Amino acid sequence: MKLRIFYPLIFVLFSCCSYFESVLDPAELRMPGDGKSVAVLKITNPIIGPKDSFLWEDIKPEELKLISKEESGREEILRIRAGTVPTNITIHTRLGKTVLITIYSREVDFDQDGFPDPAELRTETDRKAFRDWFIRIALSQYLKENSSWNSKERDCSGLIRFAYKESLKAHTQDWQTKTGIVLDKNLPDVREFQYPDIPYIGKNLFRIGDGKFGEFADAESLEKFHTFFVSRELESGLAGDILFFRSDRGVGTNFHSMILVEGEDKNPKLLYHTGSDRGIKLIHAKELERSQLFSPEKSNRNFLGVYRFRILE
Repeated sequence: MKLRIFYPLIFVLFSCCSYFESVLDPAELRMPGDGKSVAVLKITNPIIGPKDSFLWEDIKPEELKLISKEESGREEILRIRAGTVPTNITIHTRLGKTVLITIYSREVDFDQDGFPDPAELRTETDRKAFRDWFIRIALSQYLKENSSWNSKERDCSGLIRFAYKESLKAHTQDWQTKTGIVLDKNLPDVREFQYPDIPYIGKNLFRIGDGKFGEFADAESLEKFHTFFVSRELESGLAGDILFFRSDRGVGTNFHSMILVEGEDKNPKLLYHTGSDRGIKLIHAKELERSQLFSPEKSNRNFLGVYRFRILE
């Protein structure tokens, strides 16, 4: 009688692979590349046999981020967050099993400004936070240019790129130590997203053409693709807007840019890098009245006007 009971029991054990082999759940996964979606991966290890575990190697955080790793009994659980770059990722286990994860694009641009809507700042609170940090960071370089700012990019557009990128970061104590910019507890961070986890574009912050983004953009690209025209009246601008100038010389065209430090003012403060050893200048707009190239007056044909970052609309 004992043998008759024992054989069916052996059959049941062998028929259930979780007793002798680890089980992955899921083996395939699809996630939108929005920088927010969270999923769970699980290994259930066998009662009898070798235990398996996930390997987390050579996975870029902008593609997939590990939130937590837990072990409970026979289970190992990973909580992961989708990155911002559409791609295919294979996660391996110690015993050679794999999970295929597809990060797909759900990009939409309803306002047709060339930016994916999830990569724009959609609340007035975030827009103000960005503007406040943008001005603070740009002004900090006027006081002392920081070593974290690439010395090869110290010109008018380079100052804008530096302040733009740093404004979208988490402003922690570590950030202060690295940049030398003193934190202000009264300035909240942008909450929608933070660099480098920008939905769909990641580290490629700057729009440089139709459907094209990169980590670098000169003044001409910033004017044509990354900002939009507001007005040729200075008082129409807001703090953090950009003034652009264009001059045609011989066979070439030169672009120049300045940061509007104060908004809704007929004689606002302007901040710009000269692109030379003279470094950064902070002046009032009226001080440029005599300049044929850089006077921000409607009568100056080189003055293109006041422009605003597309992510702020």
